[in-house]
Amino acid sequence: MDTKMMYDINIMKPPSTIDPRDINTPDAFVPRDSSMVRLTGKHPFNAEAPLKSLESAGYVTPNHLHFVRNHGPVPQLTWEEHRIEITGLVNSPTTISMDDIASMPAITLPVTMVCAGNRRKEQNMVKQSIGFGWGAAGASTACWTGVYLRDVINRFGGGLKDNANYICFEGVDKTSKGGYGTSVAANRVMSDHYDIILAYKMNGELLPADHGFPVRVIIPGCIGGRSVKWLGSIEASDKESTNPFHNGDNKVFPTQVKSAEQATEEKWWPRPEYTLYDLNVNSVITTPNHDERIMLHNLQETYTARGYAYTGGNRRITRVEISLDSGKTWLLATLHRPSADQIAAPYGQLTGPSYYQTSRYWSWTLWHVDLEVADLVRADEMVVRAWDESQNTQPENLTWNLMGMMNNCWFRVKLSMEREPSLAIRCEHPTLAGPQPGGWMTAMVKKEDSSDASTTPDTTKPSSLPTYTLAQVEMHQKEDDCWIVVHDLVYDCTPFMKDHPGGASSILITAGTDTTEEFDAIHSSKAHTMLQDYLIGQLSSSEEHSSTTSSLASSNAFSHTNTTNNSTITLSSSINEDHTPFLEPKKWKKMTLDSKQSLSPTIRLFRFLFDASNQPLGLPIGQHVYLKLPQEQMDRHQTQQKSIMRAYTPSHSGPGFVEFVIKVYFPDHQQPGGVFTQLLDKLRVGETIDVKGPLGEYEYLGDGHYSLMRQPAQHVQHIGMIAGGTGITPMWQILDAIQHDHNPPKVSLIYCARHYEDLVLAKEIQELQSLLGPHNFHVRFILSRPGNDWKHGRGRLTASEISEHLFPHGTSSNNDKLVLLCGSDTMIEQCCKPLIAQVMGDDFASKNIFVF
Repeated sequence: MDTKMMYDINIMKPPSTIDPRDINTPDAFVPRDSSMVRLTGKHPFNAEAPLKSLESAGYVTPNHLHFVRNHGPVPQLTWEEHRIEITGLVNSPTTISMDDIASMPAITLPVTMVCAGNRRKEQNMVKQSIGFGWGAAGASTACWTGVYLRDVINRFGGGLKDNANYICFEGVDKTSKGGYGTSVAANRVMSDHYDIILAYKMNGELLPADHGFPVRVIIPGCIGGRSVKWLGSIEASDKESTNPFHNGDNKVFPTQVKSAEQATEEKWWPRPEYTLYDLNVNSVITTPNHDERIMLHNLQETYTARGYAYTGGNRRITRVEISLDSGKTWLLATLHRPSADQIAAPYGQLTGPSYYQTSRYWSWTLWHVDLEVADLVRADEMVVRAWDESQNTQPENLTWNLMGMMNNCWFRVKLSMEREPSLAIRCEHPTLAGPQPGGWMTAMVKKEDSSDASTTPDTTKPSSLPTYTLAQVEMHQKEDDCWIVVHDLVYDCTPFMKDHPGGASSILITAGTDTTEEFDAIHSSKAHTMLQDYLIGQLSSSEEHSSTTSSLASSNAFSHTNTTNNSTITLSSSINEDHTPFLEPKKWKKMTLDSKQSLSPTIRLFRFLFDASNQPLGLPIGQHVYLKLPQEQMDRHQTQQKSIMRAYTPSHSGPGFVEFVIKVYFPDHQQPGGVFTQLLDKLRVGETIDVKGPLGEYEYLGDGHYSLMRQPAQHVQHIGMIAGGTGITPMWQILDAIQHDHNPPKVSLIYCARHYEDLVLAKEIQELQSLLGPHNFHVRFILSRPGNDWKHGRGRLTASEISEHLFPHGTSSNNDKLVLLCGSDTMIEQCCKPLIAQVMGDDFASKNIFVF
């Protein structure tokens, strides 16, 4: 990485096509380099270049290899239409255009941007933080062209008022929490020492979409999280930003803060002393590369090690040192640090007096050192550390913190001898970025885990228990005689069938089988403890560790017809005898992701294909399926990959396909997010998922007839539905069937959500109401955060809403009514049920409510 190195011409070529991984995502218009290592699946795009590519690119990182941190979809903006508001404690609040910015004198400034999570994966190998696995390429250098923010505020905003202490920025991107925003101190913005600019060019070109087109903030010497992209507003304030990202991200807490829940409960998040601004001193070895072999042809040869170093606060890197004896002695590296005006020259001018041009240290220092190969043979590792002009240096060992940020311990490359196929030194970096396997820390963790396992006795199987074969267990797969196997122990779950929170059907679907994987995937440690009450024996030793059986469901497990008092009703989902249904209750089957559509920042429509194009799904109306995915390794002591599964109701299905509308729960400072939904969101088109079913207690039979498990078929004239968020899916499944009924029941739907965009399938619901008529299908939407022109319900669900909208069609007998509920546990138990009991009476609430 010195001035003499040769650059790979292919690395310098910008991408001109859309990466196939971005097709069918909101970012399908953004060209990206396919070599970038994606750290959070395919969307949103968070990526870094392979470390060797970053080195080969030279001092200035090409735009397409610069690391990217996106919190949501990339907005599609235009230069001509984009506007920036300047508001708050300025003398002349205003709105400016891009042409206004471009009309001002431009400056080009070389700046190294660094994500606060750079090298986080090393921390995650010690203990999982709440951040994803950045490698050592979460740092890049570019020449940014723009105008000083202080000049923009003075020229267009008339300057700051005396009580303006902070400048708040917010982008126009649409994340799950709104536009990304943060703030910095006003004195930093207005000072000519800190060089904060509004940039509209990157390395001589208009900003790429991933880097904030048409305009972004650049705050040199600061963590990247302060340099807001797609800038839409600048607000002068007497307080720090209230944007959820400002207090909910980019923090380094003391080590005793071990979880997001603890940080929230103990109110660590809002404490300003733990908010990150300036970068700390850091350095990385880029040569040797991970898994590189240094051939031992001649021990008298020299080997050139290379890397980068940086620090914050406009401080210089004064020295970089390399050790081959774990820090006992150090060698000085040669530094490559051209002046800021020299770096900027090919892309624009760094204007100002001469002392100014040579006193800017906002970009990294590249280093190299020549080493004797004979010395490398004797070394176990190569270590680097850097110093800056304040005499700060890097600590020897890392200090874990909850968000895994600002890791700057010595960077260590392990060296080991190999004799085959040729004598060589093998080099191992600590980790590889994102999902990539490898690194000496991985091997270290596996060794520790093996050592722990060898000293832990197995006490899970009392030898005094009766022994059963799997064939004997398979005989017990009925509602009144239900056995399961979990971790080679046999349990009789029959007494628990009526009390199981998920309903008896979710146990019956695994009855008579080894259900270890399913049980572990969806149950907590508390459930494992409860299971001990039903322990009756152990699996015979010859069948231990067997996989889940694929025995077929008994012929009467899911009948295709149900008999009412006077007639036989054919199921709305009746299966053509010429086509075997795809679903099998006791067998996992593969489906392929065909497409994924974002209905809102957090809601996705997934479409899966299965087997033959004319094959029916085989799912009774009102029932659901299990979806299963392999779980990511989140704990360094987890040596075997586990699965995670959840139950979902399809929104639509047909021959050869099925669709699901699912909300993705992303992490924030209040909760770690939904594990399964985040895994599902990372699934790529063409990849597969496991499915099993059907299961469920309720089945809609048509014309107001329905059945509940363990009860005869019944009939109602009025169905009242209450759904929250994506709880609409089982309701929609039933509504979709009702539109084909000959004598449909009267139906009402109360649908609750926060924002209008959270009303999944709202358009389809309104179209169905137009088709059936409001006298047959009544709809009431309720938003807790509605817009000014909202004409439906506002706030929370109330008794008056229940009274007016649950059964608006008028009927005297409660026996002809059924209420269907689907939503969060809190919504159902603390809101819906008490309000229904209040309006309809306790007796009605105890007999006429079904919860999906």
